[in-house]
Amino acid sequence: MALTTVFLPAVAFRRSAQAVLADRLSAVQASRIWRQTQERQAELSRSRPRHSMSVNLLIKYMEWDAALYQAALAEGLSSEEAGQLIEATNWRSFESMSALAFKVSRLRSARLLIRVEWLLDLMFKLVFAAPFKRNKIPANNQVAFDVTRCPLAEYFRDLGIPELTKYAACSLDHYMAAQWGMTLKRTQTIAEEAPLCDFRFRMKEAE
Repeated sequence: MALTTVFLPAVAFRRSAQAVLADRLSAVQASRIWRQTQERQAELSRSRPRHSMSVNLLIKYMEWDAALYQAALAEGLSSEEAGQLIEATNWRSFESMSALAFKVSRLRSARLLIRVEWLLDLMFKLVFAAPFKRNKIPANNQVAFDVTRCPLAEYFRDLGIPELTKYAACSLDHYMAAQWGMTLKRTQTIAEEAPLCDFRFRMKEAE
């Protein structure tokens, strides 16, 4: 699943979305929503923004998220219900990759904070590249940084659905932190019109 997530985003998203839809909706409603999702994604792809290769991959997922979200709203789901579909779908798509990355980090160190800091540094080099902007903050007993630009939040804002950012992107940070044995404290996000997102990763034992 991890390799599919990287090299075949449309396939990975389809598998995850259809599984989540089947779990939560009737077969008829799920089928209608997925059909509309495909139509809307085809339209959105014509105006897809262009960034670095890794950010382009993320945008492809966000594009599918937007299409599914809009299709779910058109089917009569509330914004909260549609957002939860996106949240569940994205974590299902990225969970195995996050777990694999954490296993690999064991080669870097046995200490959890060192592993998590190394992983996050690597992610901002290889995945969350420009135009993402991040400022690291020296801290004891936690991994701290601020993100001052997020192209994912910009993408949803430009589509007129800024509320989707927290379901499609922000929520995954908390799932990932928990999977790694950490907690994430964040008091503001760009998606909520703050100037930055403040990330503070701490070990659960320290809470």
